[in-house]
Amino acid sequence: VAIFEKSHLNSGASGRCGGGIRQQWSTEDNIDLMKESARQFARFPQEVGFNNWFRQGGYLFLLYSDDQLAQFEKIVALQNSCGVPTRILSVAEIRRLVPELNTDGVVAGTYHKGDGSFFPFAVVWGYAEAIRRMGGRIHTFTEVVGFETILDRITAVETNRGKFECDIVVNACGVDSPKLAEFVGEKLPNEPEKHEIIATQPLRIFLKTAVIPMDTSLFVTQMLRGEVVSCVGLPKRQEPNIKGSLEFLKYISGILCRLFPRLSGVSILRHWAGYYDITPDTNPILGPLGKWSNFYQLSGFMGHGFMMAPAVGRRYAEWILFGKHGDWVDRFRHDRFEKGKLDTESMIIG
Repeated sequence: VAIFEKSHLNSGASGRCGGGIRQQWSTEDNIDLMKESARQFARFPQEVGFNNWFRQGGYLFLLYSDDQLAQFEKIVALQNSCGVPTRILSVAEIRRLVPELNTDGVVAGTYHKGDGSFFPFAVVWGYAEAIRRMGGRIHTFTEVVGFETILDRITAVETNRGKFECDIVVNACGVDSPKLAEFVGEKLPNEPEKHEIIATQPLRIFLKTAVIPMDTSLFVTQMLRGEVVSCVGLPKRQEPNIKGSLEFLKYISGILCRLFPRLSGVSILRHWAGYYDITPDTNPILGPLGKWSNFYQLSGFMGHGFMMAPAVGRRYAEWILFGKHGDWVDRFRHDRFEKGKLDTESMIIG
């Protein structure tokens, strides 16, 4: 196995995510994936031999209307039927769970205590060490610039540091995946959507669960070292840069101070940006592309790919090595867009 990274490890989306993991989704496929990923994150220190700082403090979704509550009652019923014990909480229960939260306008919430957070850098470092121990090679600062092909197969990967012959190519490049597809004359519908995130000065721990108010879809949690980490999307953010903006700082500061008034005097220590890798139905694209029998796609995870990666990676490896895969792969193939077989995921946040 050879991995090509055009910069350093964690330079892209992996090092820019918020480090959350949840099993609260609105489609059976994603719920099933995240149940498996949560188990793998929990076993990560033992199986990989690296501390990923994983903790399960839960995710709390805040609902602000009767329509939202009706929608989430159906979603919770689906999650329960899939073995995820999400609960609907009253406002009084929410206040007991997060005493410092401003619940003005909240009508109810949903909560699953098995959701949580991890340190993304540590996960990448741990997997990288394991890959090297098993004989794999990681080529950093090595950019893919083209492919050599024969008939329906890619036979070599061309990079800025030489050519590498191959049997199989997996395109797992996030928002850059369409660029690689173009090298063989194919088109992917992925679009980059800019998102920004902040981290505050460390504070005494007061927030043990991640909070998502559904009137804004903001994400906020507190890490083990005490910093509050938060992100929220701004409309129409297909900008050609990943620089932070003053517009975002103003917007997110207002939301956070409304939710947690104690944060009004807190300093922001870090502010960065990255891209969500968005597809038309907000679901990933998997499997071979076009006529190419050995060009596998692994992209379009809507900014939530890191939390899904352990389960998707294991299943993908079993598919490539043993030909073993379930219906989930077929539902996420690229040709679904031509066939019109779309099942939209509604719980995209941050």
